[in-house]
Amino acid sequence: MKRYLFCLFFLLLMVVPLMGVPYEQTEEYAQKQAILNERAARFKAETGFEGDITYNYQYMKFSHIIGNFRDIVITAPQDTVYMKQVFDRVLAKVKPYISAQEGQLFRGKISSNTYGTGVRYEQIVNGYRIEGGFGYLKMYYNFATFELSIVDDTADISSDIIPINISLNQAVQIAIQRYDPNYNYDPNNELTHPRSKLVYFPIPGENDSYQCKLCYMIAFWGLTVFIDPSSGDIIHTRTLIIKD
Repeated sequence: MKRYLFCLFFLLLMVVPLMGVPYEQTEEYAQKQAILNERAARFKAETGFEGDITYNYQYMKFSHIIGNFRDIVITAPQDTVYMKQVFDRVLAKVKPYISAQEGQLFRGKISSNTYGTGVRYEQIVNGYRIEGGFGYLKMYYNFATFELSIVDDTADISSDIIPINISLNQAVQIAIQRYDPNYNYDPNNELTHPRSKLVYFPIPGENDSYQCKLCYMIAFWGLTVFIDPSSGDIIHTRTLIIKD
Protein backbone atom coordinates (compact mmCIF):
# COMPACT_ATOMS: atom_id res chain seq x y z
CA MET A 1 0.00 0.00 0.00
CA LYS A 2 2.81 2.40 0.90
CA ARG A 3 4.54 1.60 -2.38
CA TYR A 4 1.32 2.29 -4.30
CA LEU A 5 0.84 5.65 -2.55
CA PHE A 6 4.46 6.60 -3.23
CA CYS A 7 4.08 5.84 -6.94
CA LEU A 8 0.83 7.80 -7.09
CA PHE A 9 2.45 10.78 -5.37
CA PHE A 10 5.39 10.62 -7.78
CA LEU A 11 3.08 10.60 -10.80
CA LEU A 12 1.16 13.58 -9.45
CA LEU A 13 4.41 15.50 -9.10
CA MET A 14 5.05 14.89 -12.80
CA VAL A 15 1.52 15.66 -14.07
CA VAL A 16 0.63 18.76 -12.07
CA PRO A 17 3.45 20.94 -13.46
CA LEU A 18 2.54 19.87 -17.00
CA MET A 19 -1.07 20.91 -16.46
CA GLY A 20 0.07 24.38 -15.45
CA VAL A 21 2.32 25.01 -18.48
CA PRO A 22 0.84 27.71 -20.75
CA TYR A 23 0.25 26.57 -24.33
CA GLU A 24 2.64 29.29 -25.54
CA GLN A 25 5.47 27.49 -23.74
CA THR A 26 4.82 24.00 -25.14
CA GLU A 27 6.83 22.27 -27.84
CA GLU A 28 3.72 21.97 -30.03
CA TYR A 29 3.23 25.74 -29.96
CA ALA A 30 6.90 26.33 -30.81
CA GLN A 31 6.66 24.00 -33.81
CA LYS A 32 3.49 25.62 -35.11
CA GLN A 33 4.95 29.09 -34.53
CA ALA A 34 8.03 28.20 -36.57
CA ILE A 35 5.93 26.87 -39.49
CA LEU A 36 3.64 29.91 -39.54
CA ASN A 37 6.56 32.33 -39.18
CA GLU A 38 8.19 30.74 -42.24
CA ARG A 39 4.90 30.98 -44.13
CA ALA A 40 4.50 34.64 -43.15
CA ALA A 41 8.03 35.42 -44.31
CA ARG A 42 7.31 33.75 -47.66
CA PHE A 43 4.01 35.64 -47.96
CA LYS A 44 5.75 38.98 -47.40
CA ALA A 45 8.51 38.15 -49.86
CA GLU A 46 6.13 36.97 -52.59
CA THR A 47 3.47 39.69 -52.27
CA GLY A 48 5.39 42.73 -51.03
CA PHE A 49 3.25 42.90 -47.90
CA GLU A 50 4.35 45.11 -45.02
CA GLY A 51 2.48 44.86 -41.72
CA ASP A 52 1.29 42.46 -39.02
CA ILE A 53 -0.08 38.93 -39.34
CA THR A 54 -2.09 37.11 -36.66
CA TYR A 55 -2.13 33.32 -36.68
CA ASN A 56 -4.85 30.74 -36.13
CA TYR A 57 -2.93 27.84 -34.56
CA GLN A 58 -5.85 25.40 -34.61
CA TYR A 59 -6.17 25.53 -38.41
CA MET A 60 -2.55 26.56 -39.12
CA LYS A 61 -3.47 29.63 -41.15
CA PHE A 62 -3.36 33.43 -41.12
CA SER A 63 -6.45 34.78 -39.38
CA HIS A 64 -5.89 38.55 -39.61
CA ILE A 65 -3.59 40.56 -41.87
CA ILE A 66 -3.14 44.30 -41.29
CA GLY A 67 -0.89 46.49 -43.42
CA ASN A 68 -0.24 47.32 -47.06
CA PHE A 69 1.28 45.93 -50.24
CA ARG A 70 4.16 47.88 -51.76
CA ASP A 71 2.79 47.72 -55.30
CA ILE A 72 -0.78 48.71 -54.38
CA VAL A 73 -1.01 52.45 -53.79
CA ILE A 74 -4.55 53.45 -52.80
CA THR A 75 -5.39 56.94 -54.08
CA ALA A 76 -9.22 57.04 -54.00
CA PRO A 77 -10.31 54.96 -50.98
CA GLN A 78 -13.86 56.38 -50.91
CA ASP A 79 -14.54 55.47 -54.54
CA THR A 80 -16.23 52.06 -54.39
CA VAL A 81 -15.68 51.38 -58.10
CA TYR A 82 -11.97 52.07 -57.70
CA MET A 83 -11.78 50.01 -54.47
CA LYS A 84 -13.40 47.07 -56.24
CA GLN A 85 -10.27 46.82 -58.37
CA VAL A 86 -8.05 47.23 -55.31
CA PHE A 87 -9.81 44.49 -53.35
CA ASP A 88 -9.67 42.10 -56.30
CA ARG A 89 -5.92 42.71 -56.61
CA VAL A 90 -5.51 42.01 -52.91
CA LEU A 91 -7.57 38.84 -53.25
CA ALA A 92 -5.25 37.59 -55.99
CA LYS A 93 -2.29 38.06 -53.65
CA VAL A 94 -3.77 36.31 -50.61
CA LYS A 95 -5.50 33.42 -52.43
CA PRO A 96 -2.62 30.96 -51.98
CA TYR A 97 -2.62 31.66 -48.23
CA ILE A 98 -6.32 31.30 -47.36
CA SER A 99 -8.44 28.18 -46.87
CA ALA A 100 -10.96 28.71 -49.69
CA GLN A 101 -10.11 26.99 -52.96
CA GLU A 102 -10.10 28.56 -56.41
CA GLY A 103 -13.56 29.58 -57.64
CA GLN A 104 -15.23 29.43 -54.22
CA LEU A 105 -15.25 33.15 -53.33
CA PHE A 106 -17.89 35.59 -54.57
CA ARG A 107 -17.60 39.31 -53.96
CA GLY A 108 -20.43 41.09 -52.19
CA LYS A 109 -21.38 44.75 -52.24
CA ILE A 110 -18.60 47.25 -51.54
CA SER A 111 -19.64 49.78 -48.91
CA SER A 112 -18.02 52.99 -47.69
CA ASN A 113 -18.60 55.29 -44.72
CA THR A 114 -16.70 57.96 -42.82
CA TYR A 115 -14.31 55.39 -41.34
CA GLY A 116 -13.39 53.24 -44.30
CA THR A 117 -14.36 51.10 -47.27
CA GLY A 118 -14.92 47.37 -47.08
CA VAL A 119 -16.13 44.27 -48.85
CA ARG A 120 -17.04 40.71 -47.95
CA TYR A 121 -16.30 37.75 -50.22
CA GLU A 122 -18.64 34.84 -49.47
CA GLN A 123 -17.44 31.28 -49.87
CA ILE A 124 -19.89 29.09 -51.78
CA VAL A 125 -19.01 25.51 -52.72
CA ASN A 126 -20.93 23.92 -55.60
CA GLY A 127 -23.83 26.28 -54.92
CA TYR A 128 -24.00 25.62 -51.16
CA ARG A 129 -23.32 28.19 -48.47
CA ILE A 130 -21.36 27.66 -45.27
CA GLU A 131 -22.91 28.11 -41.85
CA GLY A 132 -21.49 28.12 -38.34
CA GLY A 133 -19.33 31.24 -38.46
CA PHE A 134 -17.20 30.17 -41.42
CA GLY A 135 -17.30 30.91 -45.11
CA TYR A 136 -16.17 34.46 -45.76
CA LEU A 137 -13.16 36.66 -46.39
CA LYS A 138 -13.46 40.28 -45.26
CA MET A 139 -11.36 43.22 -46.46
CA TYR A 140 -11.42 46.75 -45.11
CA TYR A 141 -9.41 49.89 -45.79
CA ASN A 142 -9.16 52.18 -42.76
CA PHE A 143 -9.10 55.89 -43.60
CA ALA A 144 -7.46 56.81 -40.28
CA THR A 145 -4.57 54.32 -40.36
CA PHE A 146 -4.25 54.08 -44.16
CA GLU A 147 -4.06 50.29 -43.82
CA LEU A 148 -5.79 47.28 -45.27
CA SER A 149 -7.36 44.76 -42.91
CA ILE A 150 -7.99 41.20 -44.13
CA VAL A 151 -9.85 38.61 -42.05
CA ASP A 152 -9.83 35.00 -43.27
CA ASP A 153 -12.74 32.94 -42.00
CA THR A 154 -12.90 30.69 -45.04
CA ALA A 155 -12.90 26.91 -44.66
CA ASP A 156 -10.87 24.19 -46.35
CA ILE A 157 -13.56 22.44 -48.40
CA SER A 158 -13.04 20.32 -51.49
CA SER A 159 -14.99 21.25 -54.64
CA ASP A 160 -15.67 17.57 -55.36
CA ILE A 161 -19.35 16.86 -56.04
CA ILE A 162 -21.13 15.09 -53.17
CA PRO A 163 -24.05 12.82 -54.18
CA ILE A 164 -27.44 13.89 -52.81
CA ASN A 165 -29.35 10.64 -52.29
CA ILE A 166 -32.15 11.85 -50.00
CA SER A 167 -34.48 14.82 -50.33
CA LEU A 168 -35.00 17.59 -47.83
CA ASN A 169 -38.38 16.15 -46.81
CA GLN A 170 -36.83 12.73 -46.29
CA ALA A 171 -34.15 14.29 -44.09
CA VAL A 172 -36.81 16.06 -42.04
CA GLN A 173 -38.70 12.78 -41.60
CA ILE A 174 -35.52 11.07 -40.39
CA ALA A 175 -34.97 13.76 -37.77
CA ILE A 176 -38.60 13.73 -36.64
CA GLN A 177 -38.74 9.95 -36.29
CA ARG A 178 -35.54 9.97 -34.24
CA TYR A 179 -36.24 12.88 -31.90
CA ASP A 180 -39.95 13.78 -32.00
CA PRO A 181 -42.25 11.15 -33.59
CA ASN A 182 -45.33 13.09 -32.46
CA TYR A 183 -44.27 16.27 -34.25
CA ASN A 184 -47.18 17.62 -36.32
CA TYR A 185 -45.35 17.73 -39.64
CA ASP A 186 -47.04 18.45 -42.95
CA PRO A 187 -44.58 18.85 -45.88
CA ASN A 188 -47.12 21.02 -47.70
CA ASN A 189 -47.59 23.39 -44.76
CA GLU A 190 -44.77 25.87 -44.16
CA LEU A 191 -46.04 26.55 -40.63
CA THR A 192 -45.30 22.97 -39.53
CA HIS A 193 -42.02 22.64 -41.44
CA PRO A 194 -38.88 22.76 -39.25
CA ARG A 195 -36.33 25.33 -40.38
CA SER A 196 -34.12 23.27 -42.66
CA LYS A 197 -31.60 23.69 -45.48
CA LEU A 198 -28.69 21.97 -47.21
CA VAL A 199 -25.42 23.69 -46.25
CA TYR A 200 -21.83 23.10 -45.28
CA PHE A 201 -21.40 23.11 -41.51
CA PRO A 202 -18.36 22.61 -39.24
CA ILE A 203 -18.94 19.19 -37.67
CA PRO A 204 -16.88 18.50 -34.52
CA GLY A 205 -14.17 15.87 -34.73
CA GLU A 206 -11.37 14.67 -32.51
CA ASN A 207 -9.11 16.95 -30.46
CA ASP A 208 -11.47 19.95 -30.75
CA SER A 209 -11.11 19.92 -34.54
CA TYR A 210 -13.87 20.68 -37.04
CA GLN A 211 -14.51 19.58 -40.59
CA CYS A 212 -17.00 21.39 -42.81
CA LYS A 213 -19.36 18.81 -44.28
CA LEU A 214 -22.33 19.11 -46.59
CA CYS A 215 -25.42 18.23 -44.56
CA TYR A 216 -29.09 18.92 -44.05
CA MET A 217 -29.41 21.29 -41.10
CA ILE A 218 -32.83 20.80 -39.49
CA ALA A 219 -33.84 23.00 -36.56
CA PHE A 220 -36.58 22.06 -34.09
CA TRP A 221 -37.34 24.00 -30.93
CA GLY A 222 -34.05 23.92 -29.04
CA LEU A 223 -32.49 21.20 -31.21
CA THR A 224 -30.63 21.22 -34.52
CA VAL A 225 -30.04 17.93 -36.33
CA PHE A 226 -27.41 17.45 -39.05
CA ILE A 227 -28.00 14.67 -41.59
CA ASP A 228 -25.65 13.33 -44.26
CA PRO A 229 -27.36 13.87 -47.66
CA SER A 230 -25.71 10.79 -49.16
CA SER A 231 -26.32 8.19 -46.47
CA GLY A 232 -29.19 9.69 -44.47
CA ASP A 233 -27.20 9.20 -41.26
CA ILE A 234 -27.47 11.69 -38.39
CA ILE A 235 -23.91 12.93 -38.00
CA HIS A 236 -24.33 15.60 -35.32
CA THR A 237 -26.86 17.33 -33.06
CA ARG A 238 -26.77 20.62 -31.23
CA THR A 239 -28.92 21.62 -28.29
CA LEU A 240 -29.84 25.25 -27.70
CA ILE A 241 -28.37 26.41 -24.40
CA ILE A 242 -30.23 29.25 -22.67
CA LYS A 243 -28.13 31.14 -20.14
CA ASP A 244 -29.67 32.94 -17.18
